[in-house]
Amino acid sequence: MNRSNYVVFVSAGLISPKKRDHVLARRQLYLNYGALSLATKLHYLGHKTVLIHGDHMLPGQVLAEMKASGKFPSKYPLMLSIPSFYALSWAQQFCQLAKAADPDCKLVVGGRWVVGPDPAWLQTKLPEVDTLAPGLSEPYIVGFLNGNQILNHIEAPTPNFTLNHQLVENYSHYQPSIEASRGCGMGCMFCEERNIPIEKLVSPLNIAKSLSQIQEQYGGEKIHPYFQSSMFLPTSKWAASLAENTRRLDLDISWRTETRVDVMQTSTVESLAEAGLKILDLGLETASPKQILSMDKTDKPDRYLRKAEELLEACKKNGVMAKVNVLLYAGETESTLKETQDWLDHNSSNITGVSVGPVIAYGPPKTAEVLIKDWIVLGARPIDNNSADQTGITMMHLSKDIDSTEAESISLNLSRRYMNADDYFALKSFSYYPRNYSRSDFSRDIEASEKNNLPFSTQNK
Repeated sequence: MNRSNYVVFVSAGLISPKKRDHVLARRQLYLNYGALSLATKLHYLGHKTVLIHGDHMLPGQVLAEMKASGKFPSKYPLMLSIPSFYALSWAQQFCQLAKAADPDCKLVVGGRWVVGPDPAWLQTKLPEVDTLAPGLSEPYIVGFLNGNQILNHIEAPTPNFTLNHQLVENYSHYQPSIEASRGCGMGCMFCEERNIPIEKLVSPLNIAKSLSQIQEQYGGEKIHPYFQSSMFLPTSKWAASLAENTRRLDLDISWRTETRVDVMQTSTVESLAEAGLKILDLGLETASPKQILSMDKTDKPDRYLRKAEELLEACKKNGVMAKVNVLLYAGETESTLKETQDWLDHNSSNITGVSVGPVIAYGPPKTAEVLIKDWIVLGARPIDNNSADQTGITMMHLSKDIDSTEAESISLNLSRRYMNADDYFALKSFSYYPRNYSRSDFSRDIEASEKNNLPFSTQNK
């Protein structure tokens, strides 16, 4: 059997979209920047590497294309990254097919949110896998090529190199990423990074250099990078320095990032906007003081909401689109929902879009049961007590008044209340739709979609 000399990374795709299945959802692309970091490191060390995204293709189709291109089978292990539990079923099928096609193929599986919580549990779901990597793998990726086995869960610092997006198959379809920092450590009950301390941001000079290098990778074309950071937390000095460095390098690149609503100083927004910030994803989650406390967001709800209002005002003033994330939490009631809706109504002129969804316990029983027990105390209950073991995804009835069906209806209605089709396209096309996906493409896909499943209003605001 002829074997290539490629180190092939595959980002597991989705059998169906993770929220609602419609044409627009299947257009979305998610660059696996973690896998790309590993591929880039090996590339710099002299290896031939490629990153292939499963997206919404079937596992068999991806494997067939790998064979046709001559990249599979390889003399190196096949690196599979599972970015979320929603991709687990895709990964299971892919591993079975890969081993059937090449019984000698060594499968290495990473994806810290999926592998890390309980590698022993995951091994039962993926019996074909030879090596599991529970943590961040930059320090060990070379060892994987030599067949190193299961590692302890580890953390690793933010890489000090620019991601090489040209290693991504069909890279021009994907918007690029810059990893600005790792960790959060703010202790929110539902967050997977609640206990991982936040790192210092990459220096403004290195961020600006990365922007310039990535634009060269895309042939000077317009790009909209995402600054990957669970909690983007720049100081005023850092923001001013980024603006200065982007001016000095004559960069005109709009970018996007995410943060909490109560940590970014409003004084930084002007400088960040000058440096290219165009969309800010904000983890509001709720405007109910009771739910803020239940989530362990803060012990000062009034300050939290005041800071959120100030940040939204600063975004609007400086031309930054604010997309607000809302989480329907355990113990949710009509009263707590009304508090959130009233707050959003009051601030709607400063909001471009709202993303709403019910809380979900991710992970196998070892980790999910801890969350679920806390949520049961708050009045929630699992839809299926076996789902954590079966899929790693436990959907919840939020309270005795709001079951999962009602939570889905509330989510859609709340999103539509603050976001129309133009808003949705502006947000999604900036980061997630293929770079060549046009507004007319979007309009055609709206017509082909079930309108009741769409999270935006087709009427103008």
